[in-house]
Amino acid sequence: MSQKVVPMIHVPDVRATVNWYQSIGFTVLDTYSDDGDGLSFAMVSFGKSEVMFNEGGRPSSEHRREVDLYVYADDVDELYDSLKDRVEVVQELYDTFYGMREFIIRDCNRFWITFGQPSAFQVLVTGIRESDPEVVRGALERGSLKPDTLTVALAVASTAESVNVQIVELLEKAGAVPPPQIGADILKSFVGKYKSEHGSEVNVTLAAGKLFVAWFSGQTPVSLIPVNDNTFRPVTFDDVTLTFRSDAGQTVGFELKQGPETMKYTRLEDNKQP
Repeated sequence: MSQKVVPMIHVPDVRATVNWYQSIGFTVLDTYSDDGDGLSFAMVSFGKSEVMFNEGGRPSSEHRREVDLYVYADDVDELYDSLKDRVEVVQELYDTFYGMREFIIRDCNRFWITFGQPSAFQVLVTGIRESDPEVVRGALERGSLKPDTLTVALAVASTAESVNVQIVELLEKAGAVPPPQIGADILKSFVGKYKSEHGSEVNVTLAAGKLFVAWFSGQTPVSLIPVNDNTFRPVTFDDVTLTFRSDAGQTVGFELKQGPETMKYTRLEDNKQP
């Protein structure tokens, strides 16, 4: 038997839980009776993933319980459309900054289940890194990529060690345009250490005419692609921007926008340009 981890969740009613999971597409692999009309144990699967349910769990009215399930799916858009009107939706379908397309529902015992698959952005980045035009084509055909994302992709594809001309042409045909050229003096003015309102520090550096950001000590710096004179996109994250703020000609901080959330960073005094 191959090594794997299968979660076991204790629930108040195993049979009711199994019936609910069957209703959203899980397959029952095994059950054990409690010598009555109920079940004491069950195992269900979704694709290659499995989960066990055992009796003895407690009911809960909490917003979020002690355990979440994360399920990788092949087509979350289709799955979401099939489930959204039949279950309690915690989070509607959306693309995360870390490269997944997800939605979250709540099961009959109030446990969260997240269904996810790589987003079009993540597939696109993978195709560029692996120099695979067909993967890039598949990502573009999803039709959900933003103009800024295409610009970042084109910048990465055009500066790769071995430029794949076919990938560059696919991106340009999809509407990708080169990022703006930012002067060296402007880029230099953004270099320094910054601290967030929650106390975390990041370091912005300049190398070979490009800005880089490191979110914590020891992290490999991430390249920043310009959107305009003061707004940049990290190449490894989608729907994330850094917009630098100036006062009296000095860079004083930046705003990190991640989806609908915005966090302010202030430049540390000893890093300001004279």
